[in-house]
Amino acid sequence: LYSIWARRSTKLKDPHHRILGMMSIFDILYSINKALTFLTYPAGLGVPTFGNNATCALQGFFTQFAYATGSYNLVLSIYYYLIINKGMSKEEFAKVWEKVLHGIVVIFHLSFAIVGVSIGLYNPTPAFCYIAPGPYDCTTNPDVPCPFETTAPYFYEVFAQGWIQVAYVGIIVTNLLIWLSVRRQEKRMKKYQTQLEASRLSDMEKKSSYARSVFVQSILYVGAFFLSWSWATIYHLVAWTTGKSVPWITLLINTFLPLQGFFNAFIYARPRYIRLKKKNGHMGFRQLIKLVFLPDDGRGRSRSTVANQDRNSTLRNSSTDEVGSDRNVSKKDSNMFKSFLSSLNRKNNREASNTSVSVTEPKEKTITWSDNKPAQEADEEEGKTEEGEDTNGDVSPEGSSNPAVEEEKSEEG
Repeated sequence: LYSIWARRSTKLKDPHHRILGMMSIFDILYSINKALTFLTYPAGLGVPTFGNNATCALQGFFTQFAYATGSYNLVLSIYYYLIINKGMSKEEFAKVWEKVLHGIVVIFHLSFAIVGVSIGLYNPTPAFCYIAPGPYDCTTNPDVPCPFETTAPYFYEVFAQGWIQVAYVGIIVTNLLIWLSVRRQEKRMKKYQTQLEASRLSDMEKKSSYARSVFVQSILYVGAFFLSWSWATIYHLVAWTTGKSVPWITLLINTFLPLQGFFNAFIYARPRYIRLKKKNGHMGFRQLIKLVFLPDDGRGRSRSTVANQDRNSTLRNSSTDEVGSDRNVSKKDSNMFKSFLSSLNRKNNREASNTSVSVTEPKEKTITWSDNKPAQEADEEEGKTEEGEDTNGDVSPEGSSNPAVEEEKSEEG
């Protein structure tokens, strides 16, 4: 979610990133809701918690609402199916399909959450507050009224498992159709590989490669979904058939269900990691991971690039300052040297009127432009950056004469 928001000027224009963004929002909501169980679970039930019946109902509400993160896996599979199999453009999907699918998911889960709170359906379970007969352990105490004692399993089937089973079927069907479409494209390309023109064959190869990459991403998201949500289905089937709850399955539910966002983050970063690895083969795994997850700045440059350019700019300014200071020193030396030449010429003219004395300036006392080559090269290199900065105007091109030297030669003449 942070990666999408950091580059929102471009990412949020793509329905694919908007779907992943909504999935991440609900996943964060679910994780925070589970992390605060010690504050929402009713106190006095044998665990160190600080909640009450009201906070328990609140946790059940957000748990039911945050289950929308699983439904967005089905939305993502539908999006991939329409793009690959039906050839629908992203703009066409955004006009109608995206709005409808967002509305169905949000309204569906929000309605279930509101209904559950209004009828008192959310009560303490052995792990957290969700659909259960209430109050806690009322099924073993005949003196305590126990609402939903017989109906809680049916509510759980509709509210918690019904939509998951629909998502299972929809995800499996759409991904199977995507796989068949990708397979047909590859077979068609191999069949006509020797008959088609090079340009058309290249176009078919690009389409086939794109379809395959989309299918791989879709399968990875599906794998993360099943790994996270299948434990809840297993728990439900065991409880339905045996009438008992298995603690170790509950532990797996609370471990893997909040991790779907973690899995999705690496799946989302996978294409960018592959691109960076091709361009920067010399970099190690840790360096590439930093580049993948560190967002670009507003101009689309990674933080490492910005840091390098800032360092180069500092070096360039330092070199320019050194050149300027050297020129000031050169001007002072030039004035002193001219005074020395004048006194020497007057003395020689008096001793030998017919002898002309020619004095040339020692090369080591003059700072030539070749000595400034590093500063010039730094300017030229800086000019090639994406900022488009010009070279420093104080630095003359290589091969030009030093103004101080020209002035001294003129004076000498």
